[in-house]
Amino acid sequence: MRKKKQIQDTVMVVFLSILALLYVYPIVMILFNSVKRETAITTSGAFTLPTADTNYANAIASKGFLQSLGYSLLITITSVAAILICCSMCAWYITRVKGKLSKILYYLFVFSMVVPFQMVMFTLSQTADSLNLNKPWNIWIIYLGFGAGLAVFMFAGFM
Repeated sequence: MRKKKQIQDTVMVVFLSILALLYVYPIVMILFNSVKRETAITTSGAFTLPTADTNYANAIASKGFLQSLGYSLLITITSVAAILICCSMCAWYITRVKGKLSKILYYLFVFSMVVPFQMVMFTLSQTADSLNLNKPWNIWIIYLGFGAGLAVFMFAGFM
C-alpha cells in the first residue's frame, strides 16, 4: 500500500513539473527574445539563444527605456495623487452635504462610468492636442478626468 502511494506521488511530481515547465516556457522565451534583434525574432531564429552582441544594457540605451520609465513614473504618480486628492474631496462633499447639487454631481460621476473609452477616444485625443495636454507632464489631467467617475463612486461608497 505504501509503495503504491509513493509511485502515485512520484508520477504526480513528474506531471506537475512538466506542467510547470510548460507554464514557464513562454516567459523564458520572452526574456530571451527581448534582447534579440527584430529580424532574429521574426525569422526561424525565434527559438535560439541570444548572441553575445545583444544585451539589456545595449537595448536600454538604444531605445530610450530609462526616459520612458521616467515618464511612466511621472504620469502614474501625478495621476494617482490628483485622483486621490480631488476625488476624495468631491466624494466627501457629495456624502456630507445633502442637496440637489450633490445628487446631480454624484449621478454625473456615475454616468461617466457608463460611457466606454472607445466612444470618446478620438475627440479626447483631438482636444488634448488642441489644449497641449498631450505631453507627459500634462497627461495626468486626462487621467484624472477618466478616473474620477470610478474614484468618486468608490470614495462615496466608502464614506
